Amino acid sequence: MMACSVVLLASCSAPVLAPTYTVPWFSLRQHPVVGILGDTQRTSILEVWRERNDPQRERLLRQFAQQRPDVMIHLGDMVFYGSDHDDWDYFDRVMEPARRAGISVLPILGNHEYFGVDRVMQEHVRLRFGDAPLGWSSTVIDSVAFVLLNTNYREIGLEAMEQQRRWYVRTMRDFEVADSVVFIVVCGHHPPYTNSTVVEDDALLQQYFLPVYMTSRKSAVWFSGHAHAYEHFYINMKHFVVSGGGGGPRQRLLAGDGEQHIDMYQPAEDAVLRPFHYCTVERTDRTLHVVMHPLQMPGIIPAPADSFAVAVSGTDTGTDTGAGR
Repeated sequence: MMACSVVLLASCSAPVLAPTYTVPWFSLRQHPVVGILGDTQRTSILEVWRERNDPQRERLLRQFAQQRPDVMIHLGDMVFYGSDHDDWDYFDRVMEPARRAGISVLPILGNHEYFGVDRVMQEHVRLRFGDAPLGWSSTVIDSVAFVLLNTNYREIGLEAMEQQRRWYVRTMRDFEVADSVVFIVVCGHHPPYTNSTVVEDDALLQQYFLPVYMTSRKSAVWFSGHAHAYEHFYINMKHFVVSGGGGGPRQRLLAGDGEQHIDMYQPAEDAVLRPFHYCTVERTDRTLHVVMHPLQMPGIIPAPADSFAVAVSGTDTGTDTGAGR
C-alpha cells in the first residue's frame, strides 16, 4: 500500500545513534537508593485540551539527577508514540541529566511504547537499553528484589501474559525463601488500584497477580504508573503506590464520596490533581523506606511529600504523608 503520511514515514525511521542508559553501577552508600519514575511522555499535538508540561518534566529530571539515586526504574510511557524517532530524541534530551550522572535505567514498557510499529519501538528501546528485557524480569539490589512486569496484556497477548504469570509466581516464591532477599517490590505500568477519572483498576492484575503479592511475607510495595498522579493505598496491610507524575498530562482523581479506594496521601490543596514527582526506595537494616519527592519550582511552595516505612515482617514502622489522613 503506497499511501503513507509524512508523519508515519518519520515515525518509522530508525535512529542511527542513541545514548545508552543501562550502565554498570556501583554505590558509595552503604545502602543504594533506587529512584522510581513514571509517565514522562509528552502530550500529543492532537490533545489540545490536555496539559503540556515540558518545563516541569525537564526540571523534574534535573532534580532527579541532582539527588543521584544509583538506579532508576522507569514505570513506562517513556514516550508518547513508541515508534516515533522525534519522541525518542526528546526522551534522550530530557534524560540527559540522569545519563550524565551515571544513573542506570531499568525500563518497563507502557501502553504508549506500543503505539505505532512494535518492531521499530523495540529497536529504539534496545538501542538505548541494550539487553534489558522487553518482557518481564527481576533484579536484586541491596537485598531488595525488584520484580518488573509487562502489564500490557492487550499488546503482548493472553498467552504471553499467562507465561509471565507462571514466571511471576515462581519468582515470587523463590524470593520468599531466599535468605539473601529481605524485601520484594513489584513494579508494572498499569495500576491494580487507582482513583483516576481517566483509567481504571486493572482487574486482570487483581485476579491473577495480586494474590501472590498479598500473601507474601516479604512483599512491601507495588509501584505502578499509567494514572498520571500520585496515589498511596494501604489495602489489606499492603502498600500500593501509583507514581505517574513524570510529566504526562495529569489526570484528576475521584475524591470524597466518589473515591473508590482510601488514599493515604491527601495534600491540603487540590487533592484531585497531584504534583509532578518521583519516588525513592532505600533499605536500612530490616526496614524499607519509601519517599515521594514533589517537583521543586522556583517561587512556588512545593506540594507535601509522602513517606512511609515497611518493616521486614510486613508491618509498618510509620507513615508520614505531610497532609495525610
